[in-house]
Amino acid sequence: MLERLIIENVALIEKLDLELGGGFTVLTGETGAGKSIIIDGINLVLGSRGSRELISYGKQKCRVEAVFGIAKEPLVADKLREMELMSDDGDLTIMRELNVNGKSLCRVNGVVIPLASLKSITDLLVDVHGQHEHQSLLDERNHLGVIDAYGAESIAPLKEETDRLYKEYARVTNKLNAGFLSEAERERRIDILNYQINEIEGARLQKDEETSIKEELTLLTNAERISEAVNSSSELLSGDDGAVSKLRAAVDELNSIAGFSAQFGEISSRLGDLYYEVEDAAYSVRDMRLGAEYDPKRIDELETRLDVIDGLKHKYGRTVDDVLRFAENARRELDELTGDASLREALEKKKAELRSQYDSAAAKLTLARKAAAAKLCALAQEQLLALGMKKARLSAEFSAIDDEPHEGGMDQVSLLLSANEGEPLKPLSKVASGGELSRIMLALKTVITDADGIPTLIFDEVDTGISGTTANTVGLRMKRIAGRHQVLCVTHLPQIAAFADSHYVVSKHETSGRTVTEVKLLSPDERPYELARIMGAEGGSEAAVSHAEELIKRAKEARI
Repeated sequence: MLERLIIENVALIEKLDLELGGGFTVLTGETGAGKSIIIDGINLVLGSRGSRELISYGKQKCRVEAVFGIAKEPLVADKLREMELMSDDGDLTIMRELNVNGKSLCRVNGVVIPLASLKSITDLLVDVHGQHEHQSLLDERNHLGVIDAYGAESIAPLKEETDRLYKEYARVTNKLNAGFLSEAERERRIDILNYQINEIEGARLQKDEETSIKEELTLLTNAERISEAVNSSSELLSGDDGAVSKLRAAVDELNSIAGFSAQFGEISSRLGDLYYEVEDAAYSVRDMRLGAEYDPKRIDELETRLDVIDGLKHKYGRTVDDVLRFAENARRELDELTGDASLREALEKKKAELRSQYDSAAAKLTLARKAAAAKLCALAQEQLLALGMKKARLSAEFSAIDDEPHEGGMDQVSLLLSANEGEPLKPLSKVASGGELSRIMLALKTVITDADGIPTLIFDEVDTGISGTTANTVGLRMKRIAGRHQVLCVTHLPQIAAFADSHYVVSKHETSGRTVTEVKLLSPDERPYELARIMGAEGGSEAAVSHAEELIKRAKEARI
């Protein structure tokens, strides 16, 4: 669960350090006090896209840190071990910084990671349900995702297999059609490939040619300097008074006394060996004099050849190897485009086999989805009954997208609702009010969270459009969810706040000419006064406080 939250320089929050416990936690406060800023901070550390507008005025960066206890979360621990991010103490610390220049930094247990990697971790930890999220129920494109999330255990492997077959089917279909919509496009592609292949083959590239050309150019363009150095060196070595003749004379002198001492014999032998090495090197230097000649015509030939190679590299790859590889791939593609009837027949057969396998997998996926949808709707309907929608009926209507295979299967789903007795089932967008949508979303969340195992749930003012007895039931439902999950809820209803295990109040005040947000954990004695304030009572009305105390008492006694 989320054990600690540190927020620095996010909007009106200069420094906030919250120690959080399990169970049901609520945050209340005046409108504009900064409750949503806390949720923005949580979303930022979880990996949501960060806006520079979040950074407090006059600050260069903002920072949010979250510490999670994951001792009871094996999936999260396995994910961290897989990414080599597991800490020695078994905790998980996530830090996110956002700078005014727009740059973002993510650290997990001290290691910098990409935002996408962060999301893959936090998606296993926290589900944030924003105050406008229930509106997503109006878009039928989201309904299939709701069902897949609920039935993930049985649906996910079938969906994975369906997607695998779809990709293979699409690959074969693309190869069969050569990736083109018309014969004219295919012919144009053949012409392009022929041109590219002929251009590369016509150049007759050699793998190490470019290196040897550059080496020869270096020699030719520096021929004068090389010639001077070689001639001078040859004269110093082989001239009448050069090193070879002097070394020969030295060897002869020592040979004349070699018989007098072993020492003279040894040095004479060494100098003799050296003489032959120097003489051989002198011959080599003399031969170099014949090759180091300035040749403008040859230089022009080599530079022209380099231009050809550079032109091909500019078109087809960074290196000659890349160009040759491009030609090989182009020949392979051309063979497929101009292949014989047997190849096409084999592809047609493979396509038919894959289509049959895909249809079978997609049918199994549809059956699993329908079973999950029926169970989800039945359980959600029970929740709606408890939430005051006593005559509500919820159903899922399935239809096929079309006759062609699709990634994710062939299904499109519409959740249908009948809110009142005698009314037919209709799409949610046609019949559900704002308050009903909030309750439907809460009902679905209640059922889905029992299945998905996400340890921490955050509800940001999802009580829009409800009040009275229904609000009491919503609080009871959240308290019940908190028996299996850590629940944080931003609310403006005293009936919901009364069920909290921990109650924080968010307020803002001026200090040193700036408006800042603060968060305070209320004591049991302070809670009734905050609930009375939420009710609209002024000055700590005794009647309102007494009513608030009664709400808290009833919430404690309620059967969860």
